[in-house]
Amino acid sequence: MKRRDCFLGLGGALSVLLLAGCGTTLSPIERRIQNEYAQFFETLPEEAQERLRNGRLEVGDSMDAAWIVYGKPTRSYERMTETSVNLVWSYSTTELQPIDQFETAYYPVSGRRGVTRWASDFQLHRSYLHDRSEDLRIEFREGTVIAIDFIKPRE
Repeated sequence: MKRRDCFLGLGGALSVLLLAGCGTTLSPIERRIQNEYAQFFETLPEEAQERLRNGRLEVGDSMDAAWIVYGKPTRSYERMTETSVNLVWSYSTTELQPIDQFETAYYPVSGRRGVTRWASDFQLHRSYLHDRSEDLRIEFREGTVIAIDFIKPRE
């Protein structure tokens, strides 16, 4: 009997610990620090760690620091200058804009004497326009941030 009570108590304690662990949600920045960039993050000075944790990227930071703060870019491309080829990360959001249109719909109507005729009515058809807007652009030269452009979203 005592052995059973001990197992029940241990099982209950483990359940509480598991539930408590599941209840903690990490921010995307903290998740990237812990999962992908732990070794890199540990090499940074304390002030840089705090700045990145607060989501502040600065010119002179590395690509890894940009990844910690903003994650995977929506797209990346190369920009040619007179002296170098720079990598650009672009971050965009997409909004769905509903477009409602009335379309003519035809349907058969049986009349007297078995004569079928076609009648028409209007039917509402909803489609969506994918409205993409660029919010942020980060430019790198040789793996170092050289420009951060916050782009005002369209209104």
